[in-house]
Amino acid sequence: MTTARIFRPHRSRLVAAAGVIALLVSGCGSRPGAAKGGEAKDAGGVVNMVMAPDPVWKWMESQGIKQQMEEEAGIQVLTSSSWDEYGVYAGGHADVVSAASYEVPDLEKQTGEKTTIFGKFNSDRSILAVSAKSNAQTICDLKGKKIVTHSAVSITIMWGVYARKFCNLDLRAGGGDFELVVTDPQNAAGLIERGDADAGLLLPDFSIPQLSSGAIKPLYDSKSVSQIYAEKFSSDPQNITHPQNNVFVARKAWVEKNPEEAAFLVKIWDRGVQEWAKNRDAIVKAYPEDFAAETPEEKAFIQDWLANKYDWFVDTTYLDQAWVDSETKLFELMKETGFVDKNTPAPDFTIIPKS
Repeated sequence: MTTARIFRPHRSRLVAAAGVIALLVSGCGSRPGAAKGGEAKDAGGVVNMVMAPDPVWKWMESQGIKQQMEEEAGIQVLTSSSWDEYGVYAGGHADVVSAASYEVPDLEKQTGEKTTIFGKFNSDRSILAVSAKSNAQTICDLKGKKIVTHSAVSITIMWGVYARKFCNLDLRAGGGDFELVVTDPQNAAGLIERGDADAGLLLPDFSIPQLSSGAIKPLYDSKSVSQIYAEKFSSDPQNITHPQNNVFVARKAWVEKNPEEAAFLVKIWDRGVQEWAKNRDAIVKAYPEDFAAETPEEKAFIQDWLANKYDWFVDTTYLDQAWVDSETKLFELMKETGFVDKNTPAPDFTIIPKS
């Protein structure tokens, strides 16, 4: 069992809200408190976070919730929106990154700095799909085929783990059993539809036209990575929040140096998942571009997917020890399948109590 540190903010926040807001800047360049290696800086009431485009964050801004919470706390969250959030963080341009939990060991290896996971947000929603004309039933039937994905890491790691466990095949960049092609998530399903790829590791919300038209079909009964994990590998099959595709990760020294900022980030995102639970359909309608849904039919399709197949948003962003123990078991599976060196320690977790 991995025992996570329980973290309790203890410093008084002396920065006035007006002073924090005056620090606002845009882009992902050098910002107050941004970590660039070495000793962690005092964030001074500003959190620099990089993440993929997110409709819940847009909703929080448009509804004035983000601004109100920031003013009350005297803390500002500055976000950079990027599909290469991994690279932005590794380059030292952000304090916090929203990344997959199973990417953390490699992230530490690339940066040479100890990190900690201190919040959760989205489970792994990715699916494996093929052309409607394909006879493939499982990933094992795709040996030697061209598989498209949006990242050589991220969701590809978990599907690689499954390929190894289910049929002892090597699915990874440079692997010999599949031809892996990396493209933008918005283009992946279209490549399968046009016959330029045999299969794809897809985000369903960016594959709506092809899924809704029947041009492509999901394997494994449309189940996501997290649903397959719960069914095949988890000791708690009812918990479909493992593995996480979006956890909040920061350099451990930054979290220890800036406890109030870290706690506020988890708190504001926890409000976000509450808003999602209450206003899911309204958020989809408000930001269809974040679900690649252009027509009323496509909006209805993703709403039905969320309601009846899989909603990947967690109930709360706060960690507890039981959840940490379950997520940590994932890394034993990664070691078993060769995706993590056997001597690599499990990621560090910091539990921030809900206040």
